[in-house]
Amino acid sequence: MSPERKLLLLPLLLIFFITLQCAKISAPPGGPVDKTPPNIISTYPPADSIGVGKDNKISITFSEDVNKTTIDGAIFISPRFEGDIKYKWKGKTLNINLPDSFADSTTYIVNVGATVADLRSNKMDNSYILAFSTGDKIDQGYLSGTVYQDDKPYPDASIGLFKLSPTDSLNQFDSTYPPYLTQSGKSGEYTFEYIPDGEFFILAFNDKNKGQLFSYPIEYYGLPDRPANITSNREGPGIDFYMQKDDTAAIEILSTTITPDGLLKVRFSTEVPSDSLRENHNRISLVPVTPDSSLHPVTIKQRPHTLSSTYLFYFDNIPDGIYRFVVETDLFGHRNDSIETIQSEEFSITALTDDTPPTIDSVSFKDITIFPTDNVLELYFSEPIRKQLSEDAFIIMDNDSNLYNINFRWPDRFGLYIYIEELKWNAQYTMTISESRIFDLAGNALGDSVLTYSFSTYDQDSLGSVSGTITLKPSVDTTAFPFIKFTSIDRKFIYEERVLTGQYNFALPPGKYLLSGFLDQNNNGFHDIGNLFPFRYAETATFYPDTIRVRSRFETAGIELIFD
Repeated sequence: MSPERKLLLLPLLLIFFITLQCAKISAPPGGPVDKTPPNIISTYPPADSIGVGKDNKISITFSEDVNKTTIDGAIFISPRFEGDIKYKWKGKTLNINLPDSFADSTTYIVNVGATVADLRSNKMDNSYILAFSTGDKIDQGYLSGTVYQDDKPYPDASIGLFKLSPTDSLNQFDSTYPPYLTQSGKSGEYTFEYIPDGEFFILAFNDKNKGQLFSYPIEYYGLPDRPANITSNREGPGIDFYMQKDDTAAIEILSTTITPDGLLKVRFSTEVPSDSLRENHNRISLVPVTPDSSLHPVTIKQRPHTLSSTYLFYFDNIPDGIYRFVVETDLFGHRNDSIETIQSEEFSITALTDDTPPTIDSVSFKDITIFPTDNVLELYFSEPIRKQLSEDAFIIMDNDSNLYNINFRWPDRFGLYIYIEELKWNAQYTMTISESRIFDLAGNALGDSVLTYSFSTYDQDSLGSVSGTITLKPSVDTTAFPFIKFTSIDRKFIYEERVLTGQYNFALPPGKYLLSGFLDQNNNGFHDIGNLFPFRYAETATFYPDTIRVRSRFETAGIELIFD
């Protein structure tokens, strides 16, 4: 190689060796994803200070930089100040300038809501409470609970304490700031601390516009099961909430039609609760346009505790004529306060020959496994059925060809309950239905064939059991019967039972369960979560804190469910 070419290669080799020295093997940049929520490391005034002097400033220092937009609507200062509060950031410290100075001998609470998040959107685990006093003591009133929706924790709800009665609150809550306010955390739990002793009206709501006011009816809300009696007793009863939302749009009747079966099909402008209609036939009328007496429905095709916008009504012996369908509006709460009834447009009814056979809409024991004690089989038909049934219309037989005695009860003309006597454990059953023995009111048979449905009972040896006690604290309605519910973790199996004594023992399939319960104050077998209009407290409910494991041929004992 010539000296000239060597001189040209030297710079290239030098660059190559420098590059090797710089190209170190290392982990990709960025590191692990930040999943640590922010927390508060210091405050002014310091937490639990007493004798705090007159001032109008509060400061809060966070452990890391915070997304400043998440502060909006997340700082609650109680008692509330009149006027605008100004926020100013200095690094990780939030300085709060109040419109007035602290009052004498007053406990102040600064609640930092759980919606505050860092720059990676990690929210605080729970609300933070700072308390200090300008007097010589700090109030010690305490209250806690959990907010739920559909039996699941509801985070980020605002919970307000009002110095109002429930009646006053209904008229003023949308324009009254609660003097004490907090937020539920990730697990739906909330806590009030350092509150003065006394009775408050408490309300949960999802403060969508961050205005610290309950905006009815656009926001979800939860009602308590009692007034909030604030005391310093941390072992006292908690108050839980179940979120709901009212549809306040005025209800209208959109259409009315007569079906080939002679039923009046009514479509409302929104879903309405079936119980309101099912339980008030005398307040629902088919009114002739020409003077004559009104008719009331004999039965309504809709099951209890459901919502629907379309209903089928059966009226007996409707003369030909022009009619209006009329419903008293207070069946729907306050949504039609300005009028006493809602009415359909005029429509004509003429006698039609019903030659459409009925059908079976549903059978409760169809290809399922049940307990022998679950011996009430439910059938629902497409139209009203004659109650006179021949003995061979339904036959229930086990796999050994043993016939079982049955009894009938009609909850209404659309439904039939079949009570089966003395079912056995670990047995296979068949129900046969002779279609030609079942008729609608016009005499049309269900069909001309035999329908067959199969079901079985559990093998008792494959089951486990759960036993325990029900404890009703003096703070709840001890005259109401508890309903308890075991729900499998996958929610595929639910076992509900009214408990008539303080003890229970239930056989269950193996698995892991959640246990909950409510006090059935109105004896309808349904957990009522309260009404704003007209006002009604929710029924007391409770959750067992741990998952319960059930094993075959093993008793899980000592499970205490406490209502307080």
